[in-house]
Amino acid sequence: TTLNPPVLPQRSRRQLKTSNAHRTDRVKPRGHDNGRQRRYSPSLRERPMLFAMSVAAAAALSTPERALPKGRLLVGYATDRSLREDRVVAACRQGVNVVIWSFAHLEVEDDVPRVRPTFDVDLVRATQKRLEAEQLDVRHLVAFGGWNGPHPDEKLDGRAWFEVWRAWNVAHGFVFDGCDWDLEGNDDASQNLSEAMVALVADFCREAKRHGYLIALAPAESYLDAGSAEVDLLLNHEPRAPWRPGENGFPAAGFPYAGRNAYAAVLARAGMDSVDAVSVQLYEGYSSACYALTRGGAALATYAEEVAAGLSTKGVTVGADVVRVPREKLLLGFANGWADNEKFIRVEPEDAARAVQSAGLRGAMFWVIDEEGSPYDFAGRYTG
Repeated sequence: TTLNPPVLPQRSRRQLKTSNAHRTDRVKPRGHDNGRQRRYSPSLRERPMLFAMSVAAAAALSTPERALPKGRLLVGYATDRSLREDRVVAACRQGVNVVIWSFAHLEVEDDVPRVRPTFDVDLVRATQKRLEAEQLDVRHLVAFGGWNGPHPDEKLDGRAWFEVWRAWNVAHGFVFDGCDWDLEGNDDASQNLSEAMVALVADFCREAKRHGYLIALAPAESYLDAGSAEVDLLLNHEPRAPWRPGENGFPAAGFPYAGRNAYAAVLARAGMDSVDAVSVQLYEGYSSACYALTRGGAALATYAEEVAAGLSTKGVTVGADVVRVPREKLLLGFANGWADNEKFIRVEPEDAARAVQSAGLRGAMFWVIDEEGSPYDFAGRYTG
């Protein structure tokens, strides 16, 4: 489902796909052109603001501040497949208390900014009602990005995109408690971050927190890595770990899909006060975690503590700032049954639970609820 902003002068009229939206056909002229009356046409950057005001004024956009569930978190990502196969309720019964719905894209089409989800929002709401009926305390975020997923259109800045998203969320009955940023690269190693994208994401985060929404980040391990002093926005580096051709099937031609602390740049601009949770994807392809655990003989608990100490104490230096993620906001991201434990690290869920607890972290995240089920049922085995 996508939403269009209010009808603009001299453009084809489009019907809003929501019952509580308002439509504006014309506005007062702002000036004259050669003696003829000239209509005011909002700029692309102004339209999402007008859209938010039009759609959401009656729905009271200032909403109560949201909070994550108390105690340890178990975050599970869900795609449209999870909805079609009805897997989310079972995962939440087993302890998942934050569901991140994947993915939605922030796009501009024919000068119209819009949110385009890749899942059925109405089915998400129906799933939420079932969880509420069982009195399960679950938060719901929507994720932007994903591998091969488009990054937001830079024609709008972060504050403007937040207004577009907020109006869309209101029109769908406040279905989401916040957003998760999962911007990644792509198969041809051509998609990177830019200074403008860093600013967009950071400013969106700050604006969302100002209005009481939850914000999470899910960097691949190399995108936020205290083991590296390098900060670079390119996402086409070779892995930092010393992989040799043939090890775990590592390609002889290399693997140019790693980052160098690009998300540290986002956090430096946004500030940790603008973020509720950071889940580091240990299952990144040929990650440092994969090397340490499958080639270096490291124990998961030892490695988890190394990551936690690096990010919470040492931090990553970005210009004059040192970015640190406190343990109460830090989660480790794991793969479930889809991972091969060669290119993508896979650990036993019971070991993951012990490592997270030993390191004093806020919890764990896993990709993906779609793949839950015997014999590798991450949520059930993680929570015991």
